[in-house]
Amino acid sequence: MMEKKLLKSQFIISFILILVFSFTATVATYFLGFVLYKKIEYKNMYPANYFEKKIPEIEEHIRKSGVSIISRAGRAALEKIIPAEGISYQVMDSFGRRIYGTDEGLIVEDQGQLRRKINTTFSLKGKYIRLVPVIDQEGKIAGAVSLSYSLAPTYRSLFDKMWISFIFVAVIFSPFFHVILYTWMFARIFSKNIAKPLNLLIEASEKIGEKNLDFVIDYDAPNELGRLCKAFNEMKGELEKSLVLQWRMEQQRREMLEALTHDLKTPVSIIKGYAEALMEGDQQNNDKICRYLNIIKENADKITAFVNKIRYVSELEFSDFKLEPEPVDIKVFILKKEEGYWLLSQKKNIKIYTNVCDARPCEAPCLIDKEKLERILDNIVTNSIRFTPNSGRINIDVTIKDDRLYFRICDTGKGFSPKDLAHIFDRFYRGDSARNSEGEHMGLGLYIAGKLVEAHGGAIKAFNRPEGGACVAFDIAVCRN
Repeated sequence: MMEKKLLKSQFIISFILILVFSFTATVATYFLGFVLYKKIEYKNMYPANYFEKKIPEIEEHIRKSGVSIISRAGRAALEKIIPAEGISYQVMDSFGRRIYGTDEGLIVEDQGQLRRKINTTFSLKGKYIRLVPVIDQEGKIAGAVSLSYSLAPTYRSLFDKMWISFIFVAVIFSPFFHVILYTWMFARIFSKNIAKPLNLLIEASEKIGEKNLDFVIDYDAPNELGRLCKAFNEMKGELEKSLVLQWRMEQQRREMLEALTHDLKTPVSIIKGYAEALMEGDQQNNDKICRYLNIIKENADKITAFVNKIRYVSELEFSDFKLEPEPVDIKVFILKKEEGYWLLSQKKNIKIYTNVCDARPCEAPCLIDKEKLERILDNIVTNSIRFTPNSGRINIDVTIKDDRLYFRICDTGKGFSPKDLAHIFDRFYRGDSARNSEGEHMGLGLYIAGKLVEAHGGAIKAFNRPEGGACVAFDIAVCRN
């Protein structure tokens, strides 16, 4: 299909087709004109020598009429035999002076020239002239009659002349008509091929102006317009992604405000309540005052922790985040973390086991950002402690390779729900169990862990063990010296 070709190719093809069709139509028109001319040549037109053949008959009439042809009666008889169209005549005296006739021009200049051209045919001003003598009774030349005619086809009537002339002109100028006709026709086709995608693009632009992305530009062609439509569809897709991203950001902003409101409401209420109790209570009871102040401090610390987490998330997302690697002995680092987690898990009698496997040829410290790795592990392990039942178990497995560290933290809790697995690393996401955790869980721990893992050039995932329990696995790149 021509509309699928490049615009340059469409233009060249259209131009060639205009020439070919115009040439073919012109040849056909000329041929038809020739056939038509042959048909009307003897039916509606006189041949070129038609009037020349009339001359002998007229000449014979003049000779027989003699000097009487100069009279009025002779004129009437002469005009009856001379055709009104095709032959003009002039009757002159013996000196060549015009007496009457349809030809008013000067035929001969004097008597001598008259006598020299008598009974001859000569040309004058593009016409042939036959000069016939008028002989009197004494045999002298009393005058002459000139008969002027042309050797050219002649129309039988004015009507024939008009319509045949029209056809003749039309045939002669038919190439111009054909060029105009086929240029208009192929220009319409070319315009139609261009108009379809352009109209689609215009409609799409108007819809974008109306903030409506519910459209598809249904045009596929390996040409400039096809590529433009494809780019427009891709731009629409990017706009949709951008709008979705904006919607998500707005949704996350709302969720963040809701989460902050929810999480800050409890400690603020507690602080307010105990502060009012202190103001209204017995100011002499030092034990009660100390206990109330400790509760106020604890809840103030919670608020501070919430604010710090929000600030840390903001730094992760909007500031120039940089790693600060340092040499770290992973085995020693994990043993220290195990001791710290043991203190956190004592209340629930949860056992924590660590296993470090060094797969390198030789053991050596790893260049990593210790503080950020510690934050990753803390967020994941504290989350496991929170959801592991009493007397449960948490395993921390570490594999060290030349360029990467692999971590796997698994617990014996109830595991993740399908919804948890889909959103566990989303900001402010809290599963059903988390919602009943006394307002201490903001839904930022695993989100921060995921962001820090990505900053280390690694990947993180959550899954359930076949035998039960939740697992979080991640890897981070080891910096080079």
